[in-house]
Amino acid sequence: MKNIIEKCKTTRILAAIGIIALFLGTILPYLKYNIYGYKYTITLYGYWAGKVVILLAVANLLFIFKDIIEKYVPFLFDTGMGRKIQELDNAKYSLVPTVLIAIFAIYETVQLGTQQFKYYNIGFYSLWIGVIALVAYAIVHKKDEYNYKG
Repeated sequence: MKNIIEKCKTTRILAAIGIIALFLGTILPYLKYNIYGYKYTITLYGYWAGKVVILLAVANLLFIFKDIIEKYVPFLFDTGMGRKIQELDNAKYSLVPTVLIAIFAIYETVQLGTQQFKYYNIGFYSLWIGVIALVAYAIVHKKDEYNYKG
């Protein structure tokens, strides 16, 4: 168990799980209404907050996997915003988009969940798993620079 916790601290497994879960949470059915025999499903991608969640997930992707993206797509960091992201070299900065994603998720849950006969679907749980994984990543992650044997 201790080995698993140390692996999560020094790798980006939680971040990858969180970002994938966020994408799935926005495109999979979020709520299901069952009113008098008629079934309706709602996905977050159909709303503006779902699109904002995807943009913030991409921002998290740029913050967390900056070195990998820079290796394969170097021209992405040639713009002004790309240089700013390149200067931010701390995993704690990924907490800002994650908190904004949590705020939008709470907003959508309150906004869409005010009616009766609703059932949360797989998109709801996937979105919250993503948020929890990204918050845990930002809190727990530490750089593995002290174990460098070069």
